[in-house]
Amino acid sequence: MKIAAQLYNCRDYTKTPADIEATLRRVKTIGFDVIQISGFGPCDPDTLALWVREIGLEVCVTHTPWSRLTDPVELKKVIAEHKKLGCPLVGLGSRPGDVFPNSYEGWTRFIKKANEITRQIKSEGLNFSYHNHDFEFEKWKGISAIDRVIEECPEMFFTLDVFWVQAGGGNPLKYIKKLEGRIKVIHLKDYRMVKGERQFAEIGQGVLDWDGILPLCKSTGISCAAIEQDSDWLSDPFESLAMSREFLLDRV
Repeated sequence: MKIAAQLYNCRDYTKTPADIEATLRRVKTIGFDVIQISGFGPCDPDTLALWVREIGLEVCVTHTPWSRLTDPVELKKVIAEHKKLGCPLVGLGSRPGDVFPNSYEGWTRFIKKANEITRQIKSEGLNFSYHNHDFEFEKWKGISAIDRVIEECPEMFFTLDVFWVQAGGGNPLKYIKKLEGRIKVIHLKDYRMVKGERQFAEIGQGVLDWDGILPLCKSTGISCAAIEQDSDWLSDPFESLAMSREFLLDRV
């Protein structure tokens, strides 16, 4: 698997075009050749695509605002931007809770709209990928939201986040197996408890079963492992990215 830097980690360093360019160059210097674009401030798409090519980076997936995906004009722009970047996956970071309540009916409406968006994106030669959190593991009528989305959105890919699977009470190994062939990019971050409170952790510094997760990722054909650590960095997000990458280097 390729190891990617999920740049949402570095969102405080990607607010302006100058910050974005500096961050792209910095993660390349750390050793990353692949990135996920998320949490960027305004930046001209042509300029961003130019930097990506010039620095020698590959974009594996994005997190794109829901509002852009549901506006027909904006969705066309999103598709064009992904093609400029050479990025095959249009990603959604989360179900928009302000639009779809966390209820059986809310998930029913989300699933219907997600299928429409998936078909539109696929018709342009790209794919749509959904990133989970823990709330998808809540159940209504005996079935969890995550299982409904998997079953009822058969053409959609998943950017499975192993931390949030475990936080939601699921088994990451079970969901990697269940989604075989539907995960191009997986999100890796670790999980530690500090004074009874859950924290994000650098990979290898927490409790997740990496001896089970990483071989299964490879055997099920996942092509890219993206390091995502939302917060709780030991020093700064760049140092934490480097530490997690170091742990993964001889294991993927």
